[in-house]
Formats: sequence, structure tokens, C-alpha cells
Amino acid sequence: MPPQLNSEREFISRERIDEPRAAHWRAKADVADFKSVYAEAGITTPTHGYGVDKVAEMLANPRLGSRARDVRATAALAALEAAQVALRDVIDDAVLRHKALAAFEAAKAFELQALKTRSRARVDALQEQVRVFLAARNGEIDSLNRAVQAARQQLAQLQARKQREEDRLLRVVTHFVEPRPVPAPPSRGAIVSPLLPADPALKPAPPGPPEAPKPVAAVSAPAAAPPGPPGPPKPGSV
Repeated sequence: MPPQLNSEREFISRERIDEPRAAHWRAKADVADFKSVYAEAGITTPTHGYGVDKVAEMLANPRLGSRARDVRATAALAALEAAQVALRDVIDDAVLRHKALAAFEAAKAFELQALKTRSRARVDALQEQVRVFLAARNGEIDSLNRAVQAARQQLAQLQARKQREEDRLLRVVTHFVEPRPVPAPPSRGAIVSPLLPADPALKPAPPGPPEAPKPVAAVSAPAAAPPGPPGPPKPGSV
């Protein structure tokens, strides 16, 4: 019968196995296989070549695949004995690899916790920045809306005061002049001047009596020109 360990705890806690040497693991948690993990932990195959991987290949031999577990274990022990390899060396190799995997897992769990702490702090800082930004922008939006509403109210008040002032002016001047006729309603968006009576100084003067026709002077014929000095005698007229 092959030697048996009392329990898994005895397998894990063999005192003569050194702890893995890696303090900071460069391998990522999604590593494809554990060769890089074992390499970082300083684990190598025993010098005689019979480590846990070699024994695993022996147990997976097709000739032993259909045999019982005890039969396969006995065959592997016979091969180790023939090679003068102690079973303890194989067990120590397996225990050292197990501790390397446990240390690797613990390191990645610690990295995850540290990442969560850093991320939570960063998320809180970003959320605070967003809150401050939104508060400032919302305050600015409210201020702009209040400014627009105030300007709208001021314009409405101005229009009402303007209408009252125009009515007052109209009541005063209509005591002395006739108001202008009401024009057609202006087009939308046109600027309308206040409807006030015409300036009396600009009224046309009333027509006067017609002027009498002026007599037309008779046109006389032009007077004959006075005779000039006699010209030289013509030849043969003497």
C-alpha cells in the first residue's frame, strides 16, 4: 500500500517547506497558466526531475487509465523507487506550489481591495465635483432666468407708463387742436409712433381771393433802322 497523509491539513502544513519568495506579484490575476506564478515564487523542478508534474504524467499514462486508484499509485511509487526518488520530494514540491498559489490569490485579493478603496475615494471626489459644478450652473441658470423675468416685467411696466403718458399728452393737446385721424393698424413688429394731433403751426394757410388778370401789353412792330452814310458810287453811275 502507498503511504498516506493523515489529512489535507498535514499536506499543507509540512514545516520544512519554505514559503514562496515573491513579495510583489507581476503576474496578473487572469494569467493563462501558473508557470509564471511558480517562476516568480522561485519554484523549480527538483534536480532529479521527479516533481509533482512528472508524477501527474505517470498517473495519466493510458496504460494505467483503466486501473484502480491504488494500482496507479503503486505503479507510480515503483517508478519513483526505481529512480531512487523519495516520495517526500514529490509531496514537498506539491506543497510548495500550493503555498505559492495561496500567496498569489491573497495578493490579488489585497490588490482588489486596494483598488476598490482608491476607486471609491476617486468616485466620491468626482461626485463631489459634479455636485459643486451642478450647483454652480443651476445657480447661474436661475440667475439668468430671474434677469429675463425682471426685464420682461420692466418692459411691461414701461409700456403701461408710456400708454398713460401718451393719454395724458393727448388729453392736454386735444383742447386746442383736432386729433389726427386714426391710421390703419400697423403690421406686426412695426414701430408705432404715438398718435398726437397735428402741430397747428404746420396747418396750410386758407386760400385768399383770386387775383385779377393782368393786362397784356400790345406788341408793336420794330422801328425802322435810321439811314446810314451813303456808300461809294458804283462804276458807271456817274
